[in-house]
Amino acid sequence: MNWNNLWQFLAGLGVFLFGMFQLEESLKKLAGRNFKVFLKKHTESKFGAIFSGTIITSLLQSSSVVNLIVLSFVGSGVLSMRNALGVVFGANLGSTVTSWIIVTLGFKFDIEKFSFPIIAIAGIGIMAFRNKKKLYQLAKFLMGFGMLFLGLGFMKESFFMLVQNFDLSLYRELNLFIFVLLGFAITAIIQSSSITMVIVLSALNTNTINFPIAVAIIIGSELGTSIKILLGSIGGIAAKKRVALGNFIFNTTTVIFSFAFIYPIINFIVLILGPTEPLVGLVLFQSLINLIGVILFFPLLNHLSSLLEKCFTKNNSMATSFIANINLNMPELAVNLIQKETLLFICRVIHLNREAFKIVSQPNDISVLNEEIITKNEIHLRSYSEKYQRVKQAEGEVLSCYTQIIEEKIEKEDFIRINQLMASVRNAMYAAKGIKDIRDDKNDLRESALDIKYMHYELTQSQLRIFYERIDILLTQKDESKCFQQLVYLMKYIVDAYQERMADIYKESKSRNIEMSDISTLLNMNREVYSSCKALIFSLRDFVLSAAQVEEFDNVSPSQIH
Repeated sequence: MNWNNLWQFLAGLGVFLFGMFQLEESLKKLAGRNFKVFLKKHTESKFGAIFSGTIITSLLQSSSVVNLIVLSFVGSGVLSMRNALGVVFGANLGSTVTSWIIVTLGFKFDIEKFSFPIIAIAGIGIMAFRNKKKLYQLAKFLMGFGMLFLGLGFMKESFFMLVQNFDLSLYRELNLFIFVLLGFAITAIIQSSSITMVIVLSALNTNTINFPIAVAIIIGSELGTSIKILLGSIGGIAAKKRVALGNFIFNTTTVIFSFAFIYPIINFIVLILGPTEPLVGLVLFQSLINLIGVILFFPLLNHLSSLLEKCFTKNNSMATSFIANINLNMPELAVNLIQKETLLFICRVIHLNREAFKIVSQPNDISVLNEEIITKNEIHLRSYSEKYQRVKQAEGEVLSCYTQIIEEKIEKEDFIRINQLMASVRNAMYAAKGIKDIRDDKNDLRESALDIKYMHYELTQSQLRIFYERIDILLTQKDESKCFQQLVYLMKYIVDAYQERMADIYKESKSRNIEMSDISTLLNMNREVYSSCKALIFSLRDFVLSAAQVEEFDNVSPSQIH
């Protein structure tokens, strides 16, 4: 074995993988509003959904990006399950365009030399356009594209040398199903059907394998692509699991059909292209079986989506924990349950905001109980964004319950109290949104190598830690008069904290030790943190005080407290 050739092949594979990663990451940033608006407008019918998935994936060259957009649309209710499946099925077909580009350019031209100017231009662009987001992402896209074909060139050259000393006649007599399993295993491990296609094309190009074996491996890779989205759905929301399962069913059916009719399809391709174009024939086979899959599933989309809607119902689609038990025939009992839900909602917002600033809480009796409920409710959520969306969903469920209750005949006192609780939920949601809106600014400060910026982040973090700890104490307080006093002190505390941070910003601005754009970042974060804290105090005000005390609280100026 020539180790130099082996390392060249592995290096080529690594460069190709990195190029694919760069392409996907840049496309996630570039696939902004236009693509999302296109999806939203053109997915109202089954055909439109499939066509949109095919076209957008063909343009973006990444079914993963399209799947991410689809999942976000399903979660927000923009796309129905039926049309989401249509987009995903279309994306499978659109992803084969990558294979056509590879076989057309990568195996017909000296693509390695073609990649050099692309990489050169992209590298210069990445350095020159770091402060211009779109141009920077475009340069990253070009870098990924160039490295894709540079890696392909390495693999083509090394593969030819590697197989010269091997006796390949033995395994050619093996059952084709073994090669289906091989294709599945390679794609499941590498997590990219494009990589599998490149490896198979390289082997086919050097006559290492024959056409039926290459086809069998590609059939297996079609099922292997499902593993990525299946793994990504583990612990996700129910809609995410349904889309992943639908994609798995589609690919499994396509694989079974294509393997059952493997020789008739091969004969059809050879009849069209002739025996001298095995590389093009392999890519045509991949496109053909995906097209057949789309045709098979098109009339079944309604039935499949209905079936999937019934799956994963145990995953608690409700974001709330108490209001599901409300009986509208007894609205007088609803206040207690909404009050519990409101307290849980406040605790969820505090939990979310603490997580954003990496603040570890010290548990008390109230927080321990609610932390257990929050953990159970969000156990399937991984990211901050998913948890934030879950909080938004909870707000919507509380509002829906409120609109139903106020249509019933309820006592005046209960009506006033329920309105207070709704105001509390709205303010708590605003507090969560304030922190969500400064995530980029916060991360910029936390990860900055500039001490001034990092120290400002640490100051804000420490002040928020004290703020949330005092809220924990307030929530355990039973005496309304003491709650009133603690709320006023909390208001004074956030005003003082805000002024302290502003003083630091003015000091740094005056010393000119920091860029003007960074000053803007500090000001924006300081303002939003203050607004978030103030909204949370208002939420607590409406929750712990009576209507009369709320009015009294609003007339107290924090500057009067010493």
